[in-house]
Amino acid sequence: MACKTTPSFITELPLKIDSKLEKQLNTRFQSGRQLYNACLNEALVRMELVRNSESYKQAKKLNRVKDKKQRKDLFAEARRQARFSDYDLQSFANLSAKSSKWIAYNLDAQSQQKLATRAFKAVERILFGMAKQVRFKVTTRFKSIEGKSNKQGLRWLKNQVVWCGLKIESIIDWNNPVIVHGLNSPVKYCRILWRNLNGKKRWFVQLINEGLPYQKPQNYVTKGVV
Repeated sequence: MACKTTPSFITELPLKIDSKLEKQLNTRFQSGRQLYNACLNEALVRMELVRNSESYKQAKKLNRVKDKKQRKDLFAEARRQARFSDYDLQSFANLSAKSSKWIAYNLDAQSQQKLATRAFKAVERILFGMAKQVRFKVTTRFKSIEGKSNKQGLRWLKNQVVWCGLKIESIIDWNNPVIVHGLNSPVKYCRILWRNLNGKKRWFVQLINEGLPYQKPQNYVTKGVV
Protein backbone atom coordinates (compact mmCIF):
# COMPACT_ATOMS: atom_id res chain seq x y z
CA MET A 1 0.00 0.00 0.00
CA ALA A 2 1.45 3.37 -1.02
CA CYS A 3 2.20 5.95 1.65
CA LYS A 4 -0.24 8.79 1.99
CA THR A 5 1.18 12.01 0.58
CA THR A 6 0.38 15.55 1.67
CA PRO A 7 1.25 18.94 0.11
CA SER A 8 4.74 20.17 0.89
CA PHE A 9 6.81 23.32 0.56
CA ILE A 10 10.35 24.32 1.48
CA THR A 11 11.55 26.96 3.91
CA GLU A 12 15.26 27.72 3.56
CA LEU A 13 17.36 29.35 6.28
CA PRO A 14 21.08 30.22 6.40
CA LEU A 15 23.09 28.62 9.20
CA LYS A 16 25.57 30.18 11.63
CA ILE A 17 28.75 28.22 10.95
CA ASP A 18 32.16 28.77 12.55
CA SER A 19 35.38 27.00 11.57
CA LYS A 20 34.86 24.17 14.08
CA LEU A 21 31.33 23.44 12.90
CA GLU A 22 32.36 23.61 9.25
CA LYS A 23 35.11 21.06 9.86
CA GLN A 24 32.60 18.70 11.49
CA LEU A 25 30.07 19.17 8.70
CA ASN A 26 32.72 18.58 6.03
CA THR A 27 33.66 15.32 7.78
CA ARG A 28 30.05 14.18 7.87
CA PHE A 29 29.49 15.09 4.24
CA GLN A 30 32.65 13.20 3.29
CA SER A 31 31.37 10.06 5.05
CA GLY A 32 27.97 10.57 3.38
CA ARG A 33 29.61 10.87 -0.03
CA GLN A 34 31.56 7.65 0.44
CA LEU A 35 28.46 5.78 1.57
CA TYR A 36 26.44 7.13 -1.37
CA ASN A 37 29.11 6.00 -3.85
CA ALA A 38 29.23 2.55 -2.23
CA CYS A 39 25.44 2.24 -2.50
CA LEU A 40 25.53 3.46 -6.10
CA ASN A 41 28.11 0.82 -7.03
CA GLU A 42 26.14 -1.93 -5.28
CA ALA A 43 22.93 -0.85 -7.01
CA LEU A 44 24.66 -1.02 -10.41
CA VAL A 45 25.89 -4.55 -9.67
CA ARG A 46 22.41 -5.67 -8.66
CA MET A 47 20.87 -4.01 -11.72
CA GLU A 48 23.14 -6.08 -13.97
CA LEU A 49 22.03 -9.22 -12.11
CA VAL A 50 18.43 -8.24 -12.88
CA ARG A 51 19.18 -7.69 -16.57
CA ASN A 52 21.03 -11.02 -16.87
CA SER A 53 18.34 -13.07 -15.12
CA GLU A 54 16.13 -15.48 -17.07
CA SER A 55 12.97 -13.88 -15.68
CA TYR A 56 13.97 -10.48 -17.03
CA LYS A 57 14.86 -11.89 -20.46
CA GLN A 58 11.54 -13.73 -20.68
CA ALA A 59 9.62 -10.61 -19.69
CA LYS A 60 11.33 -8.56 -22.41
CA LYS A 61 10.06 -10.99 -25.05
CA LEU A 62 6.41 -10.68 -24.00
CA ASN A 63 3.89 -8.26 -25.46
CA ARG A 64 3.49 -5.08 -23.42
CA VAL A 65 -0.31 -5.01 -23.77
CA LYS A 66 -1.46 -8.62 -24.03
CA ASP A 67 0.92 -10.04 -21.42
CA LYS A 68 1.04 -7.04 -19.12
CA LYS A 69 0.46 -8.93 -15.86
CA GLN A 70 2.87 -11.74 -16.72
CA ARG A 71 5.55 -9.22 -17.67
CA LYS A 72 5.05 -7.40 -14.40
CA ASP A 73 5.35 -10.62 -12.38
CA LEU A 74 8.52 -11.69 -14.20
CA PHE A 75 10.14 -8.29 -13.73
CA ALA A 76 9.24 -8.39 -10.03
CA GLU A 77 10.73 -11.87 -9.74
CA ALA A 78 13.97 -10.74 -11.39
CA ARG A 79 14.27 -7.83 -8.97
CA ARG A 80 13.51 -10.06 -6.00
CA GLN A 81 16.17 -12.61 -6.96
CA ALA A 82 18.80 -9.88 -7.34
CA ARG A 83 17.61 -8.10 -4.16
CA PHE A 84 17.22 -4.95 -6.22
CA SER A 85 14.87 -2.81 -4.15
CA ASP A 86 14.95 0.33 -2.07
CA TYR A 87 14.58 -1.69 1.15
CA ASP A 88 17.43 -4.07 0.29
CA LEU A 89 19.76 -1.21 -0.57
CA GLN A 90 18.90 0.55 2.68
CA SER A 91 19.90 -2.62 4.54
CA PHE A 92 23.16 -2.66 2.57
CA ALA A 93 23.82 0.96 3.56
CA ASN A 94 23.27 0.27 7.27
CA LEU A 95 25.53 -2.79 7.18
CA SER A 96 28.26 -0.90 5.29
CA ALA A 97 28.12 1.98 7.76
CA LYS A 98 28.42 -0.39 10.73
CA SER A 99 31.37 -2.16 9.11
CA SER A 100 33.10 1.16 8.54
CA LYS A 101 32.37 2.48 12.08
CA TRP A 102 33.62 5.91 10.96
CA ILE A 103 30.53 6.34 8.78
CA ALA A 104 28.23 5.02 11.52
CA TYR A 105 29.75 7.53 13.94
CA ASN A 106 29.19 10.48 11.60
CA LEU A 107 25.80 9.58 10.10
CA ASP A 108 22.59 8.49 11.76
CA ALA A 109 20.69 5.47 10.45
CA GLN A 110 17.97 7.54 8.76
CA SER A 111 20.49 9.65 6.84
CA GLN A 112 22.20 6.43 5.74
CA GLN A 113 18.90 5.07 4.46
CA LYS A 114 18.04 8.27 2.56
CA LEU A 115 21.43 8.14 0.81
CA ALA A 116 20.71 4.53 -0.18
CA THR A 117 17.29 5.56 -1.53
CA ARG A 118 18.93 8.35 -3.53
CA ALA A 119 21.39 5.90 -5.08
CA PHE A 120 18.66 3.32 -5.79
CA LYS A 121 16.43 5.83 -7.59
CA ALA A 122 19.36 7.02 -9.72
CA VAL A 123 20.16 3.46 -10.89
CA GLU A 124 16.48 2.55 -11.29
CA ARG A 125 16.20 5.30 -13.91
CA ILE A 126 18.75 3.38 -16.02
CA LEU A 127 16.76 0.16 -15.67
CA PHE A 128 13.60 1.98 -16.81
CA GLY A 129 15.41 3.54 -19.78
CA MET A 130 15.05 7.08 -18.37
CA ALA A 131 18.81 7.65 -18.05
CA LYS A 132 21.97 6.26 -19.66
CA GLN A 133 24.39 6.47 -16.75
CA VAL A 134 24.90 7.60 -13.18
CA ARG A 135 27.67 9.73 -11.76
CA PHE A 136 29.72 8.89 -8.71
CA LYS A 137 29.98 11.95 -6.50
CA VAL A 138 33.23 13.84 -6.03
CA THR A 139 33.57 16.18 -3.05
CA THR A 140 32.51 19.28 -5.00
CA ARG A 141 29.33 17.64 -6.33
CA PHE A 142 28.01 16.14 -3.09
CA LYS A 143 26.06 19.03 -1.61
CA SER A 144 23.20 17.78 0.55
CA ILE A 145 22.18 15.28 3.21
CA GLU A 146 18.64 14.86 4.52
CA GLY A 147 16.72 12.90 7.12
CA LYS A 148 13.55 10.80 6.86
CA SER A 149 11.51 12.44 9.60
CA ASN A 150 11.76 15.20 12.17
CA LYS A 151 11.66 12.80 15.12
CA GLN A 152 15.23 11.50 15.22
CA GLY A 153 18.61 11.85 13.52
CA LEU A 154 18.86 15.04 11.48
CA ARG A 155 16.01 17.25 12.68
CA TRP A 156 14.77 20.76 13.33
CA LEU A 157 14.22 21.46 17.03
CA LYS A 158 13.64 24.77 18.84
CA ASN A 159 14.66 26.86 15.82
CA GLN A 160 17.99 25.08 15.34
CA VAL A 161 19.40 22.03 13.59
CA VAL A 162 20.12 19.06 15.86
CA TRP A 163 22.18 16.26 14.35
CA CYS A 164 23.96 13.54 16.31
CA GLY A 165 25.40 15.81 18.99
CA LEU A 166 25.65 18.92 16.81
CA LYS A 167 23.47 21.95 17.49
CA ILE A 168 23.56 24.56 14.73
CA GLU A 169 21.79 27.89 15.06
CA SER A 170 20.10 29.50 12.08
CA ILE A 171 19.66 33.10 10.95
CA ILE A 172 15.95 33.92 11.12
CA ASP A 173 14.32 37.04 9.72
CA TRP A 174 11.25 37.34 11.92
CA ASN A 175 9.96 40.23 9.80
CA ASN A 176 9.69 37.99 6.73
CA PRO A 177 6.15 36.53 6.58
CA VAL A 178 7.33 33.71 4.28
CA ILE A 179 9.89 32.53 6.85
CA VAL A 180 7.50 32.92 9.78
CA HIS A 181 4.85 30.90 7.93
CA GLY A 182 7.35 28.10 7.36
CA LEU A 183 8.48 28.10 11.01
CA ASN A 184 4.87 27.87 12.17
CA SER A 185 4.09 24.95 9.84
CA PRO A 186 4.74 21.26 10.69
CA VAL A 187 8.15 19.97 9.57
CA LYS A 188 8.24 16.61 7.76
CA TYR A 189 12.03 16.39 7.63
CA CYS A 190 14.97 18.69 7.02
CA ARG A 191 17.97 18.87 4.71
CA ILE A 192 21.42 20.41 5.15
CA LEU A 193 23.15 21.72 2.03
CA TRP A 194 25.95 24.03 1.00
CA ARG A 195 26.55 26.37 -1.91
CA ASN A 196 29.55 28.33 -3.16
CA LEU A 197 28.63 32.01 -3.00
CA ASN A 198 31.26 34.57 -4.04
CA GLY A 199 33.97 31.95 -3.64
CA LYS A 200 32.97 30.98 -0.10
CA LYS A 201 31.08 27.93 1.13
CA ARG A 202 27.76 28.86 2.71
CA TRP A 203 25.58 26.43 4.65
CA PHE A 204 21.78 26.26 4.72
CA VAL A 205 18.98 24.19 6.18
CA GLN A 206 15.86 23.41 4.19
CA LEU A 207 12.72 22.59 6.16
CA ILE A 208 10.33 20.42 4.18
CA ASN A 209 7.06 21.67 5.62
CA GLU A 210 3.63 20.09 5.46
CA GLY A 211 0.92 22.27 3.95
CA LEU A 212 0.79 25.07 1.40
CA PRO A 213 3.36 27.86 1.00
CA TYR A 214 2.70 31.42 2.06
CA GLN A 215 0.67 33.37 -0.48
CA LYS A 216 1.83 36.99 -0.77
CA PRO A 217 -1.07 39.46 -1.16
CA GLN A 218 0.39 40.91 -4.39
CA ASN A 219 0.67 37.41 -5.92
CA TYR A 220 -2.92 36.43 -6.46
CA VAL A 221 -4.52 33.90 -8.79
CA THR A 222 -7.59 34.61 -10.90
CA LYS A 223 -9.58 32.62 -13.42
CA GLY A 224 -8.94 33.19 -17.10
CA VAL A 225 -6.69 32.41 -20.04
CA VAL A 226 -3.03 33.42 -19.90
